[in-house]
Amino acid sequence: MNTGLTADVRTAYTAGFTKALARGAELPSWLLGVRKNAFDAFLTQGWPTTKQENWRFTDVGPMTGLGLGTAVQSPSGDPGDARGASPNDIEKRFDPSLVNLGGGRGHRLVFVDGHYHPTFSAWEPLPGALLVLPLSSALARDAEMVHGLLGHHLPNQNAFVSLNTAFMNDGAFVHIPAGFSAELPIYLVFLSSGEGTTIFPRTVVLADQGSRATIVEVHLGADGSTNLANAATEILVGRGARLSYYSVQRASPLGFQVANVAVTQKADSTFSSHNFFLDGRIVRNDLYATLDEERCTCNLDGLYLAGGNSHIDNHTTIDHRMPQSTSREVYKGVIDDRARAVFNGRIIVRPGAQQTDARQTNRNLLLADGAVVHTKPHLEIFANDVKCGHGASIGRLDEDALFYLRSRGIGVKEAYQLLIRAFVQEGIEHVEFEPLRAELEQILAKRIDTLSATGAPK
Repeated sequence: MNTGLTADVRTAYTAGFTKALARGAELPSWLLGVRKNAFDAFLTQGWPTTKQENWRFTDVGPMTGLGLGTAVQSPSGDPGDARGASPNDIEKRFDPSLVNLGGGRGHRLVFVDGHYHPTFSAWEPLPGALLVLPLSSALARDAEMVHGLLGHHLPNQNAFVSLNTAFMNDGAFVHIPAGFSAELPIYLVFLSSGEGTTIFPRTVVLADQGSRATIVEVHLGADGSTNLANAATEILVGRGARLSYYSVQRASPLGFQVANVAVTQKADSTFSSHNFFLDGRIVRNDLYATLDEERCTCNLDGLYLAGGNSHIDNHTTIDHRMPQSTSREVYKGVIDDRARAVFNGRIIVRPGAQQTDARQTNRNLLLADGAVVHTKPHLEIFANDVKCGHGASIGRLDEDALFYLRSRGIGVKEAYQLLIRAFVQEGIEHVEFEPLRAELEQILAKRIDTLSATGAPK
């Protein structure tokens, strides 16, 4: 089998993995076994190639050359080991509006280059049995609870998931107890600054029966840096629970980010995902939602803004396995310059999933002749009592609308921005927490300003 891994690459990764295992020698035996199995899976799978259908528009070659670097560390590492980082360093290298998303409200864990950084983390008093912990602390506190979740919802289905499991850095563990309602969002911030390094953050979320919570996961790459953040998130939404999950990603124009998110829903649960992708040389996001029991509700919203030479690839799957569930998906993209975007949306309706109601939409706005988008929404239906539909569109700004605004005395750039903002508005109007929605509107306005500066007609 041709895995695309040369002997030198296999040797380098094997040496790095041996060091990672040595650092985590005190971890539970089950976790060591999980990591070994994942590394073996990576050696068998190798890197995905453009010959594979799910990767045919995304060449991962530019990112596979990055070394493991010094950021590799097992979850047993020193929790204060974010070397040399200071608030001033963070302010200089990252967009403060993204680093400080939430404005100090709510519960916050911050990780710098894969290491938990308590100095940057902020805490509201944690009521009741709510747990918001670094993964290392969760393992020390209740290894069996982590054992019941980690790796069960996100198996080693591709090389990036396998590597994350094998090399995972310290990540976040969130447990919302049964019947608990979290009034403030939980912020999980991952910063990647090391040049030429790869980090492997892991997030595990358990929302027990009847619970309510909002989680905001932020992944940022330092300006001017070339590195890879290979993240993985596993979420279990219990019976009757409601979980809102926000993901905000911004790599540097030279950086790479890969995210794999797996969600499993139990009966009568609601999962709402809102994803914002702002920049990066290559950004790849896979989201797999499994509606495992009856009467689940799943809402997926995505907004991607790509300029320069960015490549942003979104693959989503909503798997209806049982009857009477509903899913809604709307992904929208704005693509400028020579950027490329990919949307592959898949809805599966299993034979027993009667009375499923599933809708999927992908809309794309091209701002330049060199911009390209590949879109593939599709349905796989194996039941006959269903309501399902999908659609996709690719277009330019309405010239008549632009002329109308110009005729009312609005400048070219301002008119251009107004139309783009109107297009993306749907991507943020479902953000329920008003302070967060206001912050996201300002962040998106800044990003739109950079796109319209190059794409607006002169």
